[in-house]
Amino acid sequence: MTQIVKIQLHSFRNITQANCQLASGLNLFIGDNAAGKTSLIESLWLLATGRSFRSSKIKDLIQIDQSQTTVFLEIQNSKHQHRLAVQKSADSTTLRLDGANLKSQAQLATYLPVQLLTPESHKLLEEGPKARRSFMDWGCFHQNPAFIDNWRIFQRSLKQRNSALKKRMPAKMVQIWDTQFIESALKIDQMRQDYLQKLAPHLQNFCQNLMPELEADVGCHYRAGWPQATENLEQLMHENLLKDQQLGHTQYGAHRADIRFKFAGREALQMLSRGQQKLFVCALLLAQAKLHEEICGEAVIMLIDDLPAELDEFHRRKLLELLQSLGIQHFITSTAENLIPILSPKTSQIWRIEHGNFSPIVLGSTSIDY
Repeated sequence: MTQIVKIQLHSFRNITQANCQLASGLNLFIGDNAAGKTSLIESLWLLATGRSFRSSKIKDLIQIDQSQTTVFLEIQNSKHQHRLAVQKSADSTTLRLDGANLKSQAQLATYLPVQLLTPESHKLLEEGPKARRSFMDWGCFHQNPAFIDNWRIFQRSLKQRNSALKKRMPAKMVQIWDTQFIESALKIDQMRQDYLQKLAPHLQNFCQNLMPELEADVGCHYRAGWPQATENLEQLMHENLLKDQQLGHTQYGAHRADIRFKFAGREALQMLSRGQQKLFVCALLLAQAKLHEEICGEAVIMLIDDLPAELDEFHRRKLLELLQSLGIQHFITSTAENLIPILSPKTSQIWRIEHGNFSPIVLGSTSIDY
């Protein structure tokens, strides 16, 4: 299984320095608001994805009066142990794997399959398709080595095509990018369809586990990013070139894809209560984790910020039982220790965070063993 053995932070938000040896199961971080709990989760997400889920500004991540921040991890998978690090300043980023510099975030992300659940995660259902594409593409990236190259080709050709459209260049200067655009879009489309087809039965299973009151089966309805009746994407692009030129951007392509989740034909957003929407997102992540383990032979790592704000007591315990059964190392934040059941003390560790300082709590002294 993939797990983080050790984390070191330097000058990350309000955390001057932290050095934690981590448990293979539950890692629980307790503290008041603004103590630094979410910063810990954020640092792991930054290393795994290259971005923060709280801010787009690098300066927000660096401790006041410091010029740079560093996140360092030791990880262990079924084959090897690795050292991963990211160092960020206002104008530069350095990525390292086992002491060697890397050229791209994707190289680092391959070693760290991390999922994230926050109080905002239910917006996966109600906001635009970008978050749902990211959900699909996370799985495609980690489970299909060909995905990242095709994604890069598609993004480059889309950027160049849109630039030509925006600058009102002649049609032939726009269409010069169409071959790469179409070929990569069709490959990405097929990988996404294959991924969702494999994901669907796992999603159904976890929905039944977390929401047994729902009798209807869940369906994943994929939208390619062009009309469903399209038989020839090249012809569609040619027929819509004039409209693209008028708009100044490309209407159709893999960048417009989406997934709609439905129960008995009804949109999940309309069918589910707010609490059930949160449980559904949990089911999505668990299904993704299960499929990842099946295909890659490695467990994912789950980051959960403020779990008590997400789920009631019954469902908190249910989620923790599922994480334990899947062998997933999980990092959870909470304002109070007694809100999180410790199912397996031997594979758990608790820290109290105060003003960015981490103090381990000995299990059995103040923790509650359910």
